[in-house]
Amino acid sequence: MLNAGSLGLSRSDLLHTNFYSYTEPDFPFINHHWGAGIIFYLIFSVFGWAGLSLFHTLIFVSAFALLFLLASKKLSAIYLVPLTLLLLPLIADRTEIRPETISYLFIAVFIYLLIRFGEKSLDKKYLYLLPIITLLWANIHIYFVFGLFVIGAFILEKIIHKDWQNTKFLFAILGSSVVASCVTPFGPKALFYPFAIFQNYGYKLVENQSISFLENINFFSPTFIWWKIIAVLAILLTILALWKSVKSRAFDTFPIAPGIIALTFGILSYTGIRNFTIFGLVLLPYLAYLLGSLLGSYSEKAFRSDMVTAGSVVISLVLLTIIPIRFSQNMPWSPSWGLGLLPNVNTSAEFVETNNIKGPIFSNYDIGGYLIYHKFPKEKVFVDNRPEAYSVSFFKETYVPMQEKNEVWSRELEKYDFNTIWFYRLDYTPWSQEFLIARVQDPEWAPVYVDNYVIIFLKRNEKNSFLINKFELPRSLFSRG
Repeated sequence: MLNAGSLGLSRSDLLHTNFYSYTEPDFPFINHHWGAGIIFYLIFSVFGWAGLSLFHTLIFVSAFALLFLLASKKLSAIYLVPLTLLLLPLIADRTEIRPETISYLFIAVFIYLLIRFGEKSLDKKYLYLLPIITLLWANIHIYFVFGLFVIGAFILEKIIHKDWQNTKFLFAILGSSVVASCVTPFGPKALFYPFAIFQNYGYKLVENQSISFLENINFFSPTFIWWKIIAVLAILLTILALWKSVKSRAFDTFPIAPGIIALTFGILSYTGIRNFTIFGLVLLPYLAYLLGSLLGSYSEKAFRSDMVTAGSVVISLVLLTIIPIRFSQNMPWSPSWGLGLLPNVNTSAEFVETNNIKGPIFSNYDIGGYLIYHKFPKEKVFVDNRPEAYSVSFFKETYVPMQEKNEVWSRELEKYDFNTIWFYRLDYTPWSQEFLIARVQDPEWAPVYVDNYVIIFLKRNEKNSFLINKFELPRSLFSRG
């Protein structure tokens, strides 16, 4: 993405074609997060990896803080802090540096402004910010459609309450936001792309799979159990709050729009675990509103006195949870906990550069972005972790079969004349593990480098003979266990 950001300032073809690949360089697609690439590149170029981590943390905490502020207006700190701790495993489930973190912030801004507007505690002029944010959002991340959805949820709430004046106003904001979402290099196509992107997803990602699917293939995460606990709690509180509203005939007090938003992200997080974090975030104000309604009135004086206590405790907890942004779930006492990159993560790239190892390179899906960062434009990649940038047939008929079947591997080897295999060895797909075992046993390839992340093979030929003699690893070093 950093390369995309640097090149995005000067190369328009980067927005429409698979610029980094030598296998499908002309495959058309929409680079929906091109703006995030530029933002991340500019931050990285000035502040480095640590600065990028801190920027991500600031965005994440800002999203949380806005929704926490909403929740704190309805619920005392004595209840809000435990509620936040309960939701924290979901909120902190996805802390990698990704463009969708900016989407978390924008979703939080939309919910904050629309709830405050609905409570008549915010002038409607502030809602004119929403189309402006949408314009930026549509050029940063594909989740911009959720901004339109959030506005729609509040429109439905106004219709149910027969608040026709505000309904008309929100429809105007929604229409302006829809128009703004089309102001991208892709025009109106950008508006429909989020609904079509999975039509060209030839590679199954864990993050896009449902809880039930992953459990059925024995993929286990403690967060799955926690999600179920939170879902049951949310359902029970919703039923109790609805019952109280019906009994007291105080229908206006039930948070319809936040409930629709929470329900939608609950379903999305069940069907795609990448949405755990946003589900936890939107649940915070919704559950606080429900608990506040069930527990009774909460005075403005209590709100002011609780804010210092609750804010300091919870913000500290969130920071402690999400600051380890080294693409892992490490704890503070781990040596790899902290800002920036994991230790020695760039060592394989240094080995390749120092020894002037050449391509063509065969790489697996997970390491593609790493290779783009280190080797482009000297080398292009076989594949990278943007499945929408490659055809479905490429994954189904080439990429996966060539790791499963030696005859397909031989065919593609002849076609591309690979000189180097640079593989992320923690890829636990069944085909990748079988492929690595086959290459270790293959007399045509020599393993010359391995670390905690990567294994590198060189083809046995004259130009690689010196490096193979110097660095070849004994096959006894590798085992199926």
